[in-house]
Amino acid sequence: MKIFSVTMTPISPPYDDGPKNIVMALAKKLPMHDYYFISSTGGGFPGSPNTIFIRSPFQKTGRHSMTFFQKIYIFFLTVFYRGRMDLFQFFFTPQPYFSIIFKRLLKNKRSIQIVSSIHTLLDKNKDKAINSLFFSDYIVVHSDYARQRLAEKNIKNIVRIYPAIEHERFDNVTAQGTGGEIKIVYPGTYKVLNDSYSLREFCKIAALVKDDVSNAVFVMACRIRTREDAAMEKEFRALIEEYGLGKSFTLLNTIDDMPSFFNGCAMGVMPARRPMSGVLEIPLVLLELAILGKPVAYGDVPPLGELDSKGLGIMVSDGSPDSYAGVITKCAKDNDYASMVGERSKNAVKADFTMDIAAGEYQRLYDRLRN
Repeated sequence: MKIFSVTMTPISPPYDDGPKNIVMALAKKLPMHDYYFISSTGGGFPGSPNTIFIRSPFQKTGRHSMTFFQKIYIFFLTVFYRGRMDLFQFFFTPQPYFSIIFKRLLKNKRSIQIVSSIHTLLDKNKDKAINSLFFSDYIVVHSDYARQRLAEKNIKNIVRIYPAIEHERFDNVTAQGTGGEIKIVYPGTYKVLNDSYSLREFCKIAALVKDDVSNAVFVMACRIRTREDAAMEKEFRALIEEYGLGKSFTLLNTIDDMPSFFNGCAMGVMPARRPMSGVLEIPLVLLELAILGKPVAYGDVPPLGELDSKGLGIMVSDGSPDSYAGVITKCAKDNDYASMVGERSKNAVKADFTMDIAAGEYQRLYDRLRN
């Protein structure tokens, strides 16, 4: 099949965006199909002979929202390629204008819409009829929770395919030097952290951990994509100084070699009391840390309970800084416990969240559309 795949961000290096990582890995796993991607002017990822990159001058890689001209460009590309494609695959949160146009444009074409986050979908469309946003033959969601929420709104043809990682990228990776430090990484954005938890409360977690683990260093692997991101990083730096934690934090932006970086960390933490909107509802970074055997601690917000039920990481139910600090301290001080959690988490990823599994499920979906 010839598959035109549209994502929010251009399909260009580095591996810094969940949907981008998923569709590229999917193309590698299903070489019998030709995938057409929109990349930035710098070009797409090298290697796979079944990937065709269409360069766009209207959006740079790293930008997490489409420019107006990028939207127009996608519309004209769809018109141009409509007769040549067997399937259109959309991997971003649908909006009313988008659905109205493409419902008509692709009336007689096969298509799939992939919902990366049920929380983002509902947040952006609170006052609108959600079912009017969907026009495709199948709707792919990333959790049983998302499937249930959409089914409650009478949306049909929902298929749950868990987000997955290309685990080969994490085999036999080297570890970046730690210098004797115990590195605890938060992999996300300052906005997501503040909206779902609290920047101040995160500093409280760090302060409590430092009381018990003097060589602990918190690494903020947070992408700076917008002015709001930059402003929130500045706010966070001020909070770090307020709590006297200037030497206990390292703040990073985009990381080129994520596997090696993660392998140099002791564990990951993603605290939340409220749903995490604006990211994959099951963040790939949790899976990536877990496949390396790293313990991960996360909040009791749906659908992350589905990770907990499969034995992946440690879900912190009450969400308090004391509870998160307790989990981090135990992992830092008790190597046997940390190894047990890490090994259990690694096995959970292998059982349910590898791209081999996801690719098989997408292939079955493609077969249904072809028949």
